[in-house]
Amino acid sequence: MTPYFSLVLHAHLPYVLHEEPDRLEERWMYEAVTETYIPLIWGFEKSTSDTRYTLSISPPVLEMLANELFQERYLQYLDRTLELLEKEQVFTEVEEELDVIQFYYNRFKKIKQTFMEWNCNLISAFRYYVQEEKAECITSTATHAFLPYIQTEQGVRAQIVYGLQCFEHHFGFKPDGIWLPECAFTPGLDKILYEEGVRYTFVDEETVRTLEPKPDNIHAPVYSPHGIVLFPRRMDLSKKVWDSNVGYPGDYDYREFYRDVGYDRNHEYILPYIHPDGIRIDTGLKYHRITGKTDAKDYYRRNWALGKVEQHAKDFVRSIRDSFTGGREDGRQVLSLTSFDAELFGHWWFEGPEWIERLQAYSSQENIEWITPAEFVKRHHEELSTHHACFSTWGRNNYGEVWLNESNEWIYRHLHAMETELIKQFAEVDSSDAFNEKVLTQMTREWLLATSSDWAFIMDHETTSEYAASRTKEHIQAFYELNDILKDSSMGDDQIKYIEERFGFMNWLEPMNLSSEHDAYVISNPTYQEKRDGLNILMLSWEFPPMVVGGLSRHVFDLSKALVEQGHQVFVVTCAVDGYPEYEINQGVHVYRVKGSQPNHDDFYHWAGSLNLAMANLGRQLGSQISFDCIHAHDWIVSVAAKGLKHQLNLPLYVTIHATEHGRNNGIHDDMQAAIHHKEWELMYEAEHIIVCSAYMKQELEEVFEVPADKISILPNGVDPLLIPEIGGNEDWKHKYGHPDDFYIFSLGRVVPEKGFQYLIEAASMLRNDYPDIRFIIAGKGPLLEDYRKKVREYQLEDKVYFVGFVTDEERNQFLRQSDALIFPSSYEPFGIVAIEGMAAQTPIIVSDTGGLGDIVQHGKNGLKVFPGNAESIRDQIVALYNDPELGERLVQAASEDVNTKYNWTEIAVKTTEVLSGAVKKPKTVGVK
Repeated sequence: MTPYFSLVLHAHLPYVLHEEPDRLEERWMYEAVTETYIPLIWGFEKSTSDTRYTLSISPPVLEMLANELFQERYLQYLDRTLELLEKEQVFTEVEEELDVIQFYYNRFKKIKQTFMEWNCNLISAFRYYVQEEKAECITSTATHAFLPYIQTEQGVRAQIVYGLQCFEHHFGFKPDGIWLPECAFTPGLDKILYEEGVRYTFVDEETVRTLEPKPDNIHAPVYSPHGIVLFPRRMDLSKKVWDSNVGYPGDYDYREFYRDVGYDRNHEYILPYIHPDGIRIDTGLKYHRITGKTDAKDYYRRNWALGKVEQHAKDFVRSIRDSFTGGREDGRQVLSLTSFDAELFGHWWFEGPEWIERLQAYSSQENIEWITPAEFVKRHHEELSTHHACFSTWGRNNYGEVWLNESNEWIYRHLHAMETELIKQFAEVDSSDAFNEKVLTQMTREWLLATSSDWAFIMDHETTSEYAASRTKEHIQAFYELNDILKDSSMGDDQIKYIEERFGFMNWLEPMNLSSEHDAYVISNPTYQEKRDGLNILMLSWEFPPMVVGGLSRHVFDLSKALVEQGHQVFVVTCAVDGYPEYEINQGVHVYRVKGSQPNHDDFYHWAGSLNLAMANLGRQLGSQISFDCIHAHDWIVSVAAKGLKHQLNLPLYVTIHATEHGRNNGIHDDMQAAIHHKEWELMYEAEHIIVCSAYMKQELEEVFEVPADKISILPNGVDPLLIPEIGGNEDWKHKYGHPDDFYIFSLGRVVPEKGFQYLIEAASMLRNDYPDIRFIIAGKGPLLEDYRKKVREYQLEDKVYFVGFVTDEERNQFLRQSDALIFPSSYEPFGIVAIEGMAAQTPIIVSDTGGLGDIVQHGKNGLKVFPGNAESIRDQIVALYNDPELGERLVQAASEDVNTKYNWTEIAVKTTEVLSGAVKKPKTVGVK
């Protein structure tokens, strides 16, 4: 089977075309056109459809190439350089140097000729060779923004949509592929790409190495969960080109990049050809070869360099062939794909374009087939498997530290504020008005230009960091000047015109409305201005129905509903759930569901971080419309948003702690647990007052976090009996597990060690012989589900213990109501709401004497207790209940009374209001003895 090879180059520079002339940064573009883009065009002329490769051209490059001002200035640059070369031919007396000068003179004449042949617009050349099937062109996002650090989905979508529109504007068609800036992929990004018509993109090899499930072949393209083909670059091959230690460009016979005639000649002599202010700059005329690790450089010999090009092209072709291990592996076609910055070829590695040409020529000799990613997808899309990819880049350490560190972190608070304000204005302002549309369009351009990843990159590398910082600040300032004009149109058109003309970027752009229906509702809903007699409560919780991971979801829903029934307004900000609205009023509770910038991140800590940013953003929007009285946050997962909003909105923060990392793990044992533990401490420190659901939790906070006793109130969980309705007499489900007259014990919870299900299995083994009619039904999902099922088989308890996995609410209620007993053997259960639900189901309960469970159940009165982690104790209490049906009836009667008094949400909401209104002066304990 013929091996496949794919070459992908990404041409990108930041938008550096200023209205004023002689900007040093504009020369970056002159150098790229001279040394890279035009030589690549020469290569396309010689290539065939059998050896075409993919060139990604970013919108900033496209916009500069198409700009008449750039075209005019570039011609002046070429003429000035040719004039210098003519002067150099007279000046030099060294024959070797004269040979190099003559080479450059001929080359620059050819460059100018090529530029003129394409009417000074090189996009015409690229478009022509695409039509001739000698090249494939795609693009990148609008301004090469680092997408994982864009705050909102609307912002990410705008970068993608405008990038695709820019390409279509210049090429006449929409590309199927896109280059992600810095190869920065983050979960969820693929959904937006797919919705906008993109079908493939490129990632670093390390991204594929960490896929879930792991692929059999790390060099094979894969599908993302939303159907985008991810092409990994092959590192072992790529290093032969870009690695500074072993890469081809370091060969001593290649041109020396860092030695330029602009610095070698006398200042007075070179003055007309450097910057008008007399600043020495690179002229592009570099007469020396690398020579070696020495400051003494020999003259460049073009024929020597081209000889090395031949050697290195042959070596690379052999390496491609050697990397091929037998055609198809596991039914999938092998592909070696290498991707590079286009400017490496010609600018940094002067001979790079010639190397590509020779690579194309030698490939056929080794029976290597060049294929573009688009063609690969067309031929082999049915062979690709689907995998989950995490956040990754091709930057330092394959993460985002280049674009977010101590040198550049300051920019993001401004960029995110601009993004939020832009979305707000699209929601608030009538964009159909011509004046408003004009201002919003330019505000969009300023935000786009400010978010270029280049500015953060330059600050990190400390090269021209002053320019990067000033450009960022310039766009920020212009954005807010426009924002003021939007609010006061009398400020006039002159200022708008001045701002527009500074950079001729995307003048054709038509603004897309960045606001969603949710944003419009937040901005315009007049009911938010109303103030009831009750409290306006901003409640933060990552769980809320239908997002149900544990008992937190039900607690927040029942409490918020009870608070609304008592005349308060509750605004819950929670996590987005696919298929559910961003905003709804659920039984009087205002519910907002937000999605972080990394909604599918496989690291929960980082996932929570991005969710907090989205929560804080929405909280600020709500705070601008609603006079909140307080913030009520639930657990550490919302701590960052809670702390930020406390200070930004100047509101008291109240916190309910449902569980702690220390309690879940019986201590803090690794860095991640320590990080979460610290977040918990910060949240409690910032809190005006803390609510816990059990005396056990109060003691834990006092001992582990040293929280003062008078800062904590105990308000237990409640239960709404209507959520566990009485079930009719149909008990057909029992036929599935045994006889209807058997003794059924039900338990439920996440299948994790702290729930104690392993001890149920041991107890069932002890009961098997003497009590063969006792059967256990355990509902829930979790990481240990299959392990416990395996353990059941090992104990030969398949007809006694059933791990049934996920159950619907209806099935759950059937099990709760119609079982003979309920058991919750947790080793750690800080609030024990499941026990209260069991009591409401009017079924006898057995619980571990730990945490909230121990507070709720009084042994022998409203339930039975067992020692945590003790299978014998579980066995003994089951036997006691089995042998004494009257005991069960007494327990149920007492439990029902407690449900109607101690664990009533109405009473709990009243006490919660006392806390949230600041009325608590000493610890409160409700329904706990």
